[in-house]
Amino acid sequence: MSQNQNSDALSRHQFLRQLGMQGAALLAVYCAGQSLTACSKSSDVTPDPLTSAITVDLTSSTNSALKTVGGYIVTNNVVVANTSKGYVAVTVVCSHEGKKKVQLRNGEFYCPEHGARYDLTGKGLNSEGSRGLTVYTVTQSGNVLTIS
Repeated sequence: MSQNQNSDALSRHQFLRQLGMQGAALLAVYCAGQSLTACSKSSDVTPDPLTSAITVDLTSSTNSALKTVGGYIVTNNVVVANTSKGYVAVTVVCSHEGKKKVQLRNGEFYCPEHGARYDLTGKGLNSEGSRGLTVYTVTQSGNVLTIS
C-alpha cells in the first residue's frame, strides 16, 4: 500500500471509538423519547386519576366475571375484582414501568410484564411492585358497584 492509502484508512482503534460514540449518542436520543418506557424511572409512573365515578352493573353479561370470587374485569383503566374480602378496585397501570397489564391472579394483583405483585390493599409484595398500586373506593348498592 502507498502512504496516501494508509493516511485515509481508519485504524481499528479509531473505528471502534467512533462506533462507540455513535452508538452512545443514538441510545441517548432513543431514551430521551417518551415512547421508551424501559428508560423511564418508576417514580415517573403515575396512573391517571379518576375524573368521575365508574359504575359497574353486576347483572350485565359484560361483567359476569365478577359473579365469582377470583373473577375480575378491566374498565376505564381500573381492575375491578371479586375477592375473598369483597370487591376491590385498583388501577390497571403497573407502578413498575407503567404497563397497563395489572390483573388478579391467585388472590393478589399481578403484572405479567416483569412479575410485579401486589396484595389486595395495593401494597407491593416484591421489588418490582415496591411502589404499590392506586386503590379506589368501591361501594355497592344492590347490583351496582360505584368506584371512586
